[in-house]
Amino acid sequence: SLLLLLHCATLNVAMNSSDHALLTLIISGNFAEIKSTVFKKYNKQNLFKITTSDICERFKLAVFLSSIFFLNCFQGGMNIAKIWDYLHVCGVVLVSEVFSDWIKHSFITKFNFIKSSAYTDYTLIMAGDLTGIGHEGVNLNHTHAVVKRLGFSQIPVVCVTLRFLNEAMRY
Repeated sequence: SLLLLLHCATLNVAMNSSDHALLTLIISGNFAEIKSTVFKKYNKQNLFKITTSDICERFKLAVFLSSIFFLNCFQGGMNIAKIWDYLHVCGVVLVSEVFSDWIKHSFITKFNFIKSSAYTDYTLIMAGDLTGIGHEGVNLNHTHAVVKRLGFSQIPVVCVTLRFLNEAMRY
């Protein structure tokens, strides 16, 4: 929770800076991620782990950006121009994240000769987890199987979100 709070606070500072220098640093971190993963040997199972990691990363980023948005709206009484500016910066962050992940996955699939139909298989695996197909003997909630497969830890994200929303409600 502490590391996620630090990540969210850093993102807040980057979003509120006037020159967006920290925002450039955050976006360049995406391309460092591309550099570190592209030229390694992967198989379908490893690509699935990378894909689920990217899903969790995007979800956390969306939750953090919305929490920061509410905090800034309640703290500073944002006018329409500031809201549009903030939404524009959020869009840039999210689009750069999606674009860098797209480049990363393109290179991984090309250099490791993995067909794009692997993503359809991943979709079917996740849908099977959500519906409970293939988990007939296991006594788990179906949605827990998806969270377990993704490797998503909900409690720290909820703690950070509640902390930011609690701070926003003070204003």
